[in-house]
Amino acid sequence: MDIEKTANHNLKCSICKNYLNVAPVLASEDGKIIKCGRCQLKGPHLKNRNSLYESIGAKLNFPCMNKECSSRMSWNDVQRHEKSCKHRQISCPFWNCREKDIRFPINSDISHFETSHPGSIHYGSGITLNLKVITHLQSFMKLLVVNDVPFLVLIHCIKFGEEVLVGVFGFDSKAYEYHLKIHSDQHDRRHVFFKESTMLYDEDQHCLYCLQNLCVLQSHRYSKVHPENKKDIYKFYSNVTTLATKTLLQTENLLFDISIFESKVNGEQED
Repeated sequence: MDIEKTANHNLKCSICKNYLNVAPVLASEDGKIIKCGRCQLKGPHLKNRNSLYESIGAKLNFPCMNKECSSRMSWNDVQRHEKSCKHRQISCPFWNCREKDIRFPINSDISHFETSHPGSIHYGSGITLNLKVITHLQSFMKLLVVNDVPFLVLIHCIKFGEEVLVGVFGFDSKAYEYHLKIHSDQHDRRHVFFKESTMLYDEDQHCLYCLQNLCVLQSHRYSKVHPENKKDIYKFYSNVTTLATKTLLQTENLLFDISIFESKVNGEQED
């Protein structure tokens, strides 16, 4: 049954005004403020979990929060659908655009990157990054567009380049994986290889400025205002220890090749 056909159809989050269809659903002592799991990190801080409503919600179908989308989905499918919906809009991940509240549907329109951040876009099947450039910049992001599909790549150095974090995030429901090949800038006869699945981009968790310990957004799980979450901040990234990798490959510099492929499913094997 759709929630619009029930007596609960007016139950919406006091913070984001969307349906209460992402757990945990929390309520104030007097019941006047109730919020969904999307707004878990946003104030006010609430402790009372509405398990009764959650048990009812688990039996209902809900509309997507994006008005242009006509999809209906069960309680368990809401969050993943909204993160991959083709009508989903994201906030620009660059610092200088945050205060302007610039939002756009990245699955169908990357014109904001093309006009405002042209140096961050790379087209092709992959991208090659030089360790010397990585350590000079320390932290940066790229929008890698592969066959018209955008992926956000976050690069962050720890201890001035002794370790390098690489994260690749997608925006639709298809399964992709990224291959990270690290080799000498003089030859690639020997290399170190990582293969990881891309993750659905979540702007509240995958933030370059959280990695830099500069972010102060309350809604971001790993920002400075939530120090209790810092222990998990690196779990989305491949971690490369550069000194050990240089020794293994017998080189003074490294090249990072990042390539993206659609994952094989239904028993198919990679070539």
